[in-house]
Amino acid sequence: MNFYKKIINRICDVFELIAAVCLAAMVVVVVIQVTGRYVFSNTPGWSEELARQFMIIFSFIGIAIGVRYKIHIALTVVVDSLNKKARLPIEILGKALILLLGTMMSVNMGPYFTRLKYNRLPGTGLPVGWMYVIPTIIGVLVTLIAAYQIYDHFKSGTDEEQKLQEKPAEQEDTK
Repeated sequence: MNFYKKIINRICDVFELIAAVCLAAMVVVVVIQVTGRYVFSNTPGWSEELARQFMIIFSFIGIAIGVRYKIHIALTVVVDSLNKKARLPIEILGKALILLLGTMMSVNMGPYFTRLKYNRLPGTGLPVGWMYVIPTIIGVLVTLIAAYQIYDHFKSGTDEEQKLQEKPAEQEDTK
């Protein structure tokens, strides 16, 4: 399973790089749009649409990053109030729901690509169907991440117990 985790981590690293590029590109496009509007009184027709596409890609990649680092919204107040034996099934249920969400994203977004591949966005002329490729890929990635996290729960216990197990390994690496 370590090989599986390494592959998922590499894929996530690539998507994090793509997210950074999208964020930078979105900033550049918005600067061009604002400059065009207020300096030249003429905004490029493609700027708002392209900035929106970069934001959509960045947002969906952010979903996968949130699942990877376990920084997504969770009911930790409820889970923390339970005894330690009840936490593990609740955390597994939460990861199973995330796995279901990822599966639903990939299954339900995929058909839009084929249905809308001939429609074009007015500003850029890009096919509308391509907007649904990233959510489909991210859905698959979220499913893979959640599956590994569920495996980790069965192998190593709750998130808190996993953090405690990681700390001694990190301290040994620094010595």
